[in-house]
Amino acid sequence: MKIPQLKQNLATSFQETIEWLQAQEAEKFEQGPKGKWNTSQHLDHLMDATKTINMALRVPKFMIRFQFGKPNRASRDYDTIVARYREKLKNIPPSVVPRGKKHPLHKKSALLTKFEEQGKKVNIAINKWTEADLDNYLLPHPLLGKMTIRELLLWMTYHNYHHLNNLKANY
Repeated sequence: MKIPQLKQNLATSFQETIEWLQAQEAEKFEQGPKGKWNTSQHLDHLMDATKTINMALRVPKFMIRFQFGKPNRASRDYDTIVARYREKLKNIPPSVVPRGKKHPLHKKSALLTKFEEQGKKVNIAINKWTEADLDNYLLPHPLLGKMTIRELLLWMTYHNYHHLNNLKANY
């Protein structure tokens, strides 16, 4: 997937997630199914993941190369990344998954604004990367290991939808 389509898909995943969260019944923000995350925790988790990737995309490329090396394979496509992620999720105990922080309802609007800003920052940060760069630099993912920048951005799109679909199904 080329940069313009990648950016569009990311922006759409952020927008759809934000729109759904804005429309969700207010009382559900602090509630969740028994033993599951509440909506605020999903949003907090998504924001943390996005902030982390934003910070990483702003690190000088020579530092990324020095710290994580060069890829020894071509970037995987979206479907492959999604399949690997789903498979890894099946094999980890829920206690290992980083829980998002709980937030009160009165912070919902501010959190959504921050999440939207983080999404825009990702799209801006991508502008500093070429097509070749996206395939020639690695960053670590806590579950999937080292991924090319392109793979990480594809994963981020899926990650937003993963949580959005979970929210739609359970909340």
